[in-house]
Amino acid sequence: MYFYLMTKQGLTIKVLDIDEGDDVIQYQIWLKNTDTSTSIKFYNYSDFFKNFANNLMSFPKGVNEEVLLEIDESSFFKIYCYQPTGHTAIHIKIDNNSNHPYTNKCEFFIKTIPASINILGETLKNWNPETQNEFIWITE
Repeated sequence: MYFYLMTKQGLTIKVLDIDEGDDVIQYQIWLKNTDTSTSIKFYNYSDFFKNFANNLMSFPKGVNEEVLLEIDESSFFKIYCYQPTGHTAIHIKIDNNSNHPYTNKCEFFIKTIPASINILGETLKNWNPETQNEFIWITE
């Protein structure tokens, strides 16, 4: 399914592994705009995306609102309005903090509309990574 996303803007989240001992999940997220794509692997729990999803469902409450999802100290997604008319962007910054030649640093933006962000929030809130190993969102 990731190959379908390669022609569109959006994101794919895959569950790579679930540690049955402490329920930690290994995720991989792929993100793409019309020109650039990147991915990052990280570990977290099944509820990692819930608060982020809830905030996206009512985005934007005002033109200065920002919604942030921090993956770690140097990787994040920030959703904000870049124009007072509500035009929306996702600022993506990924740094895997690895040494050369394994370094992966990437920063780019996905332009979208608030309604598409709201759909992302609704569908992400209902996604259960313990029973569904993949989540796909294509922006409008």
